[in-house]
Amino acid sequence: MSTRAELTRRCFEAYEKKDRSLIEPILADDFTFSSPIDDRISRESYFARCWPNSKHAGTFGIEKLLEDGDDVVVTYLATDKAGARFRNTEVFTFRGDQVVHVQVYFGSDTAESASREEIESVIARWNDGICRKDVALVAAQVDGDPVGYYLAPPLVADEPLEENLAGWFDTFDGPLHQELRDLQVKASGPVAWAHALAHLNGTKKSGERTDLWFRLTMGLEKSADAWKIRHLHESVPFLMDGSDKAALDLKP
Repeated sequence: MSTRAELTRRCFEAYEKKDRSLIEPILADDFTFSSPIDDRISRESYFARCWPNSKHAGTFGIEKLLEDGDDVVVTYLATDKAGARFRNTEVFTFRGDQVVHVQVYFGSDTAESASREEIESVIARWNDGICRKDVALVAAQVDGDPVGYYLAPPLVADEPLEENLAGWFDTFDGPLHQELRDLQVKASGPVAWAHALAHLNGTKKSGERTDLWFRLTMGLEKSADAWKIRHLHESVPFLMDGSDKAALDLKP
């Protein structure tokens, strides 16, 4: 049987290897996770919110690992894939050979960075859903009653999101491609905003080719479980030559 120290090290190894199968058996079904930006979130929420950040993980240099009763206290120096370094302390609470709670202690700068990475993951999944024409995947990133200012009329979207997406996706033949450029994210407490330039292209069932750059702005809010998109605004400039035509051929 592995010791609790070995099991704790395996949790960090899972992040280094991006291998969820290494950590899943270690976390109890009633596992909870706390940090400066998380208040005892569930196992399910932990995997939805925290695990996607493993893609940014590099190495974890464990400096101290101490066992105290049912707790294992770890201090480490982490280096992410971009080369940035930060030091954290985590307390793993065990019941038998499974972890029932993790408490992470880190500063506000790291907390803001963690929120930004989580929001970027939400936007990446939203964009992937658009490209795959996957209504369920897109809707999973969005609050149940979002405010939509889309390229298509009306001024404010008044159709349920799933119906709106399904109808729009159905106008295209084959997959879509949407690239987000210059994405910027700023979070403050439970509220965040993001903006980017988006390049959409695909082929309509009529045979017409869509190839368009537009401006994208999102408002997000953090609920008890996860960040969700609450507002989405798409726009293009219009020509100021009296024609009032949309400027559809602009490129960054």
